[in-house]
Amino acid sequence: MSSVSNGFEDGDLVVSVGGTAIVATDAILAQSQFVDALRDDAADWAGRAYRIRNLDPMRPANWLGQDSWPDLLQAAGRLHGLATLCSEVASYLRAAARNYGYAERLAQELALLSAADVAHDLGRLVRACFLALYSTPLGVTLTGILTLELMRRYGTTQSLSAVQNGAAGGVQISPRLLTNPAVVLLVRLAASSIDDAAAGLQGTPRIVGRTFGDEGLGLVGVSQTALGVVAAARVLGLLQEGPVTATAVGAGTRATPPAGVGDLAARIPKAVPGESQVRIERYGTLENPSWAVYIGGTVDWNPVATTEPWDLTANIAALARQNAGSFSAVIDSMKAAGIAPSDPVVLAGHSQGGLVATQVAAYTWFNVEAVATFGAPESRVPVPPGVATMTIEHTDDVVTAMGGASMIDSDDRLLVRREAFAGQEPPTGTVLPAHDLDTYQETARMIDASPEDNLSSFRSTVTEVIGNEPGEAMLWRGIRLPGGPAHG
Repeated sequence: MSSVSNGFEDGDLVVSVGGTAIVATDAILAQSQFVDALRDDAADWAGRAYRIRNLDPMRPANWLGQDSWPDLLQAAGRLHGLATLCSEVASYLRAAARNYGYAERLAQELALLSAADVAHDLGRLVRACFLALYSTPLGVTLTGILTLELMRRYGTTQSLSAVQNGAAGGVQISPRLLTNPAVVLLVRLAASSIDDAAAGLQGTPRIVGRTFGDEGLGLVGVSQTALGVVAAARVLGLLQEGPVTATAVGAGTRATPPAGVGDLAARIPKAVPGESQVRIERYGTLENPSWAVYIGGTVDWNPVATTEPWDLTANIAALARQNAGSFSAVIDSMKAAGIAPSDPVVLAGHSQGGLVATQVAAYTWFNVEAVATFGAPESRVPVPPGVATMTIEHTDDVVTAMGGASMIDSDDRLLVRREAFAGQEPPTGTVLPAHDLDTYQETARMIDASPEDNLSSFRSTVTEVIGNEPGEAMLWRGIRLPGGPAHG
């Protein structure tokens, strides 16, 4: 199934540089680099041909037919023409990428505005219907019956995994439905428009939402909606955060420095109950160490918080910009591992781990120099200037849409997109195959195989920070303790 009508081939790596200023496949950008190199070579050979001809002291001032080097002069002229043509072609390729970027940005803004308007109108309609129903005894009775039935069918303690697997009375969800770029786009727009629906439900004028929402100042949006969800859920005893502790698991092992994005993805811990969620590698010398930190994804989708900090509670808290248990556990692990504020750090995370990695970089206590996220929900958390940031998303991964559509522009942000299951049926046995860490590891290997400058530049940043000498790796596990607020 094709994801696009943008002229790109299914399954291509699509690279966005600096937000959406330049958008093209890695092949197009690499081709422009090749044409630039060809231009330089042609200009160099043309210059050499002219210099060789000028070595003849008897050459005529002008080429009047008696030139003793006519073939050389003709070759020099054609090489010069080739250099000029290459310059124009490379310029056209870059202009096309910029123009597509501007068009994509405009389309995204228009889609957000339209979705926000629809959500606001829907909220007003629900408000009107609710007021009409609630003003009568029959309406109150029907509302109560509906609420009780929903609670009976989908109890508050039922986990998302149970619903996905059709257990405990849940429903089966088709992997093809959730692995569909159109559905992912709808979820992204819906997540960005929840605050607009709430504003309509409250009777707030639309102009207020446009001014303070995602399409305006960004003061009201997904984070505030998540904060409201947390507040409401805690009244019911759900999404309760607590203090965490982080401890090392096992002994240290020898580690080889990551050579690219593929190595970063391959070393992220998989989301397995009871296992470690963080891997920390130390390189360099005792006096000048450098570090690589890998953060795993969500382990438990139950809304009732347990001892597992990588759960739904932490997911919602992180989206709400609250102190999530997983964030606290990562900070504690990094400090316990001995990472000093001046030590250079590379972060990599999958899913919730990617969201946490971005927040660790924004925390600024650590000297984070590069961040790579895989399948993380969109975040409005701004990474500090100068931090090389690569965001890898599958356009058929619905989890990346949970955070809505971020409108943050960052010159350091490099967004790499790909439809993981373009033109093929997703594998059975998992509801979200495009979100699996294994699938993102495949995309990471494609990134390493690409000659595109922006991708190779990020790889170079990682290797420059880490170096090329062996180091030591340690696994860490965070545990949520009962009672009290989370700390960090």
